[in-house]
Amino acid sequence: MAWIDGPRRAVGDCETARTLAVALVLALAGAGCAPVAMLPYRDTQPPTVSLPLALAGIADARAGFARLFAAELRASRSTHGDTDTALWLHGGFAAQDASIDRDTDIAFAARAASTTVLIVPGMFGDCVDTQSVPFGDGLPRPRERNLVDSYRQYDDLGLRSIEAIALPSRVSSADNGRRLAARIRAEAARAGVEHIVLIGYSKGLVDTLHALAELERDGGVPAQVAAVVSLAGAVMGTPVADHYERLYQTLSPLVNPLDCTPSDGHDLASLTRRERVAWLAANPPPAGVRYYSIVSHAPRDQIAPGLRLFYDLLAGADPRNDGQLIAGDAVLPGSTLLAEARADHWDLALPINLHPSLLVRSLTSGRAFPRDALFRATIRWVIGGLP
Repeated sequence: MAWIDGPRRAVGDCETARTLAVALVLALAGAGCAPVAMLPYRDTQPPTVSLPLALAGIADARAGFARLFAAELRASRSTHGDTDTALWLHGGFAAQDASIDRDTDIAFAARAASTTVLIVPGMFGDCVDTQSVPFGDGLPRPRERNLVDSYRQYDDLGLRSIEAIALPSRVSSADNGRRLAARIRAEAARAGVEHIVLIGYSKGLVDTLHALAELERDGGVPAQVAAVVSLAGAVMGTPVADHYERLYQTLSPLVNPLDCTPSDGHDLASLTRRERVAWLAANPPPAGVRYYSIVSHAPRDQIAPGLRLFYDLLAGADPRNDGQLIAGDAVLPGSTLLAEARADHWDLALPINLHPSLLVRSLTSGRAFPRDALFRATIRWVIGGLP
């Protein structure tokens, strides 16, 4: 069943609306009572620690990125009426301090035409990609068109191409890693591609890390792969996945909502802390690639109703969560932290708030997070900072 099927489906189609409500609200099979413990104890789990950014080897670029973000906000004033960065970013950065570093801007302009941006969607991504792809414009289109045409709003950046990668969203990250590795090899072999920037959203970041490991084992990561951005990426997994994994495995074969890929039974397992921590300990991100992280968290009243159950569960461990992930678990090792977005997991990346269905919009926070300004600032920062 299509989430959006153009004029053939009425916006108020009750069956579609009910299915979507179930799919989004129970996206991680979250029905049931609050757990006593989100994570079972395991002796075999690699030890982890929590440290301040500087002591953890994470570079803090939030202040400089906030200036660039503020400049992009002001440039898109007609789209976003309020340009106060404090509404959209944590950290208390002054809205009036808006500027684009000239050297970064010159470097970006010199490299843009030879740079491809590949965006890797998250779990359930192909359920909604006829309208919602990360950083897309939110207009409904056939899937094949939307994966590219949703980014026409950024044509003025002069990039070689921007594309959301079509991957089955309900399969293991190991399988998707192999698919994505082949896609990266093909992109690197295209004439004129000198730089590839990978943006992994949620589970898409996990798929991306698996792809890099696959490439490293099979001849090495192509030199064109210049940077990876974790956009609320499930780097360390989420306790929600551990807790509800068994329930999800029971229910997922019985439910195949919208246009979702059928579950292979290992999709949610790829997001558990059990798998992510152990895998990351054995597979550190390859050297020679620049890594960046953008995390999200918001107070409860700014979390989408469809995510509040998960927010409440995670808040028992850390209130700095976005309704799916604890913010600290979305930071890549050895990366540069660009921003702590004041957004929930959906607002940060997906234009669900622009969906034509009132019911769908009612599941969101109702905040029009400036995703386009965030994307522009991210791309300018990353490409402008390449060696």
